[in-house]
Amino acid sequence: MNKYTVMAAGLVLSLGLVAGCGSSDGPEAGNSSEKGASATPKGAPKAEGPVYRGPAIPGLADKQAWSLPRADAIDLGDAFLFVKTGAGEYAAGGPYKDDPLDGTTGLLHSSDQPGPVTLEFRDVKTGAVRKTLKVTADHVAATTWRDGVPAFEVRTSSTTESDGLSAEGTTTTITVYGSDGAELGKAEHKGDTPFHVHEGHLIEQADQATLQLTPIGGGQPRKVTCGGLQASCSFDPRNKDIDGGQGHAPLITGKYTFHVNNGSTYETDPEELVMSDLATGAKVWSSADVTPPKGVELDDKGVRTSGSIRVLDVRDGRILTAWGGGAFLTDTWVTATYDLASGKQIGGSTRYAYADFPGDTINTEGSSVFSPDHQLAAAATEKGAAVWQVADGKEVWVQKEGEKLMTPLRLSPNGVLYGTTEESDDTVLAVDARTKKVLVKDLPSDNVPLFSKASGYGYVSTDAGFFVFPSAG
Repeated sequence: MNKYTVMAAGLVLSLGLVAGCGSSDGPEAGNSSEKGASATPKGAPKAEGPVYRGPAIPGLADKQAWSLPRADAIDLGDAFLFVKTGAGEYAAGGPYKDDPLDGTTGLLHSSDQPGPVTLEFRDVKTGAVRKTLKVTADHVAATTWRDGVPAFEVRTSSTTESDGLSAEGTTTTITVYGSDGAELGKAEHKGDTPFHVHEGHLIEQADQATLQLTPIGGGQPRKVTCGGLQASCSFDPRNKDIDGGQGHAPLITGKYTFHVNNGSTYETDPEELVMSDLATGAKVWSSADVTPPKGVELDDKGVRTSGSIRVLDVRDGRILTAWGGGAFLTDTWVTATYDLASGKQIGGSTRYAYADFPGDTINTEGSSVFSPDHQLAAAATEKGAAVWQVADGKEVWVQKEGEKLMTPLRLSPNGVLYGTTEESDDTVLAVDARTKKVLVKDLPSDNVPLFSKASGYGYVSTDAGFFVFPSAG
């Protein structure tokens, strides 16, 4: 499996305004014509915080744009969301059990009991406060709304005590807010059973083979059921994938959902990934209906010998897939892209024996690290890092024999690949993703940046503070 580090930072969402919430009266808050929120005045000053005194970060400008004291944030595209507790301190995020695999902030604030918190929205480029909202919450986290629209959720839980006969009960109210700050939907969840919020739905385990997707704000629940003699179906909130044994794919992607068929230990038929319309359940695409790419081992009947199959991404009418190389090639994967409408393969494919990390608790087999624009991908292979072009599968470079093996962690918008080596301990190597030129060999792991997709700005959260930088060049 590929190995990733989990760092605190965010998901993308534009800023908004929620009527009926309290407003701040801090020095950077402005007046608003709408009740319950503050607006940024024209010419609002930049945030002033600590000066960054760490090492230069490849891919980012030498001088910070702005900073704050120690804090973590949810990246809202052109704004960051910070949470202030009643004591006036910024929430510092995790680590939490279900932190996202990509290093962004998932759960930003968590408490045992609901309490007052202030949601503070700051401009990505200047740090100026745009809005503040006062809410009561025991949970504030990044999420997405339908069709992948970035959003955040606020939860408030309450407990009903037993009257002597009835059982004690817990009710959780979930409110999801959109990019304009308006309430997108609200739902209630009764009981202590675990659930997740994703793509505008409550995700719950109905039984071993079935997930229930309940639309937030109303609508009929939809069940996603995996089939086969040994069918199992679960949702991993860390990478948002459905886990169906040897089959993995995004549970929801846009207007579609995935499930696994032929889940079996007997290999009578290899596992199949099926993409269906989220609203109707109608089948749209299946891995069984396309020809496996060159490099996938087939038996004498033309059936692939490995049941391992993964969908890495669905966008712009294309499906990026990874196929197990063969029955006895458990770490070998072949990656290929297919046209959704015709089912035909687009471009070539890559075939690598991926490095295995037995200690990992999340299934990332056959996965790669992608650049924000999805032009480049970097894989952790048994021979080190390999960089390839997503559009056509063409290899850009692969490490040579004798080089220290690099495990990719993240790609920047301007083409910097960050990764670790076995000898790097708590430091990270940064190289040019196109040329493999080493840019720095000992960047502290806490200083590996995350990137705001909307602005291209990068940011790091360390013990010294929260620092935001423009992109280099």
